[in-house]
Amino acid sequence: MKVVFSGTLLRFVNYMKEVEFDVANLGECIDQLGTRFSSLKPVLLNADGHVRSTHQLFLNGEQVDSATIKNAAGCGINGGDTLLILTAIAGG
Repeated sequence: MKVVFSGTLLRFVNYMKEVEFDVANLGECIDQLGTRFSSLKPVLLNADGHVRSTHQLFLNGEQVDSATIKNAAGCGINGGDTLLILTAIAGG
């Protein structure tokens, strides 16, 4: 699975725009992100270990709903899938 980052998250992943993981589901992908990029983990996940609501996930161009994100281990993926992580930006 390819994971694509944009905007403010880039500084937490050593400015890598894309990374790849060999995982079976979305939950494993999120776990691998936290393991590989320890500074990303507290930014991406809340205290309960769920993706913060300020981030939107898109799997193969389709927005992943919050229920699926909370049950990420149940969201199977294929090796050729792409996950895009976008972060809301506040301010004027």
